[in-house]
Amino acid sequence: MFGLFRKKVYLRDYLDGFYDIHSHLLWGVDDGCRNADRTRAISAQLVELGFRGAYLTPHIIYGLYGNNTEQGLRERFEEMPSDLGLELRLAAEYNLDEKFLDHVESEEPMLTMQGNHLLVEFGLGTLRVDSHLNDLFAAALKGKNIIIAHPERYAFMTEDRNFSELEKLTSKGYLLQLNMLSLTGYNGDKVKRVAEEILLRGEYTFVGSDVHSSVYVKALQEGVISPKVVEPLKRLMENNRKLLW
Repeated sequence: MFGLFRKKVYLRDYLDGFYDIHSHLLWGVDDGCRNADRTRAISAQLVELGFRGAYLTPHIIYGLYGNNTEQGLRERFEEMPSDLGLELRLAAEYNLDEKFLDHVESEEPMLTMQGNHLLVEFGLGTLRVDSHLNDLFAAALKGKNIIIAHPERYAFMTEDRNFSELEKLTSKGYLLQLNMLSLTGYNGDKVKRVAEEILLRGEYTFVGSDVHSSVYVKALQEGVISPKVVEPLKRLMENNRKLLW
């Protein structure tokens, strides 16, 4: 009975001074901000929430978004407004697709974060990671420190709860990045439960917003999280500072 009157814990109360490592604020290059005006508006909302800085991590997926290239994204980044109130740096979110290895082996430097950390993602429907392990290993041999984006959203976790698949990644030293909105139920109850379990097991290293639009900002403003995840989430936010520039 008394639980009905327990005070809600809002995600927004823990965002002051936050440095994001996963965002889609770079305008006109993927399914994030459509234009510079949207980038400006959403950046202002994030600043109001307490965000201090962000890595821009546009998708690089073969066959989508004009087949984004590192050079093209660098050129767009140079066009970003300089008065957004956020400290911004450019990286990318690389899909583990048929062209991923081409990026790894190209003379064009990949878009990485401080310490040569490389953000990668699987397709959401992925049930087994084995077919991607060689590509990840090739990137690691090139000196990349692999960060797996939002593992709580992949089918091997949401459908199979297959921690052995996750172990194939973490046993290689690959790091895991939580989408903070997963803790609010934004991506559904299955994702929320998996995210909480991975977090409480201590397997995440970093956390990102994965913000694409004002819808995400509203979710950050209104999202409620379990009290049990507050302290481990704060530790991930502190870890993000290891990737500061």
